[in-house]
Amino acid sequence: MALVVLGLLLAPVNSAVTGINSSNTVIVLPTTKIVNGVPLHIGEDAITGSRLGAFLVLQGISQGTYKKTVSVQVEYHSILIPDEDQVYKLNSRDMPDVGINVSDEPMGHAVVIQVNFSRVLFNSTEKKSEFTDRSVEIIFNENTTPLDIGGDYKVVSTTVDGLDTMYFYRYVEAEDNSSQMGDSLNVGGWNLVFQDINVNQKEMLVDLTYPSGFFKQRTMEEGKYYLMYVDAHDNEDFEPFDSYPEARVNELLESGVKKVFVFTPTSFFIGVGGTLMVTYSYWYYEKVKQYQDGDVYTGQWVWDIDPARNLYTLYLHVNESASGFERVFVGAGESLKLPTNWGLEIEPIFTKDEEGEITGVAGYRFVRVSTVTKTVSITAPKVVATDDVYEFIIEDVQLKNLPSNKNVIIVGGWVSNKAWTLLEAVYGADVINAIKDEINQKGYVIKELENPENPQYKVIILAGKTYEETRLAVEKFMESM
Repeated sequence: MALVVLGLLLAPVNSAVTGINSSNTVIVLPTTKIVNGVPLHIGEDAITGSRLGAFLVLQGISQGTYKKTVSVQVEYHSILIPDEDQVYKLNSRDMPDVGINVSDEPMGHAVVIQVNFSRVLFNSTEKKSEFTDRSVEIIFNENTTPLDIGGDYKVVSTTVDGLDTMYFYRYVEAEDNSSQMGDSLNVGGWNLVFQDINVNQKEMLVDLTYPSGFFKQRTMEEGKYYLMYVDAHDNEDFEPFDSYPEARVNELLESGVKKVFVFTPTSFFIGVGGTLMVTYSYWYYEKVKQYQDGDVYTGQWVWDIDPARNLYTLYLHVNESASGFERVFVGAGESLKLPTNWGLEIEPIFTKDEEGEITGVAGYRFVRVSTVTKTVSITAPKVVATDDVYEFIIEDVQLKNLPSNKNVIIVGGWVSNKAWTLLEAVYGADVINAIKDEINQKGYVIKELENPENPQYKVIILAGKTYEETRLAVEKFMESM
């Protein structure tokens, strides 16, 4: 065992010691000048050590890649649109960079953004454009409402107590899921625990807990659909169907139901190891928004809902007699912001006289303000080095013990470098004598020892019988890195 340990301690540096540089290393140079009246070549060892020090400084310089995320605001402008009392609809010809799907009709995923210029006036007293009631309208269908809740959604419109109403539902569809007995499924507050399956009868026993906490055991058959819901008045119910109950679901959605959960077990089977398994699908709707005609979406933008055509219009509302709907003026350098996250604005362009006074309106243009974000990679020198060269090149008399946060490189043999006394105290006479024997046999050594203070750092001996051989050891070491 002692021989094995000794062999490990005396292992040579067979490959480059990674990560060694001037910031994490101490170079120990000899200071002895005369031994038995014979001058030693200490100056040469110092020069060799200095070359090693310069090399380790360079080792701390490498190419590094740095990433920087830059965000810049960019403006896109439409052509100048004249005010001829027309109803104008924004299109991609006038503004190729509009950023959304616009059209003359709200079909598919297109929206209509229109300005009734007969309702946009120039106020000569204010020297501003005045946007009156319904001068600007944004028309959506069920595919393009501006309400952003993430994921899929479904919009349903109806009439409630004489008022056109829109219900906005978050929608989740999950098909072909599998679970084993004992597993549970929680959707919208309904919790199903799959208890047992009769594969031959094609039915399953389920512990069903409703959102209110009401508990009931249910038997569910393969291929049937089970509709559960919480209506607008918080009443809960459970209804079975032989096929997907689309008509009943739509009826509930139009009634303003709060939650709808449709569950169907599609197959029962025996899995690996005899485990009873069920495959199922489900659909879930949850009401997240509700608006009626005249309800405010934001600011002075108000809803006009058309259930007959499934259209939803946001319009600029101005009514001085109603609180919060004051007159809307837009002056030079200002714009009317549309109530969406598209960044679209309408900006008047004014005519001016020779004195720079505003005299009228030359026209209007749409402006889209968008933030463009880009990540830029830069390759540049990366420097990891000590600030003071004297911090990492020291004399042997300064090394009192092995540091726990540095590599240590001993330059020179035991005759000239007093650090060998410390090495013998740390590693023992047998280890150090073996290194001395190797130097006497081979002329020089490059030896790596574990630092007992911290195994992440090393003690490296670069020593020879003569200063030329010490220099050779240092050169070989640098070549290995």
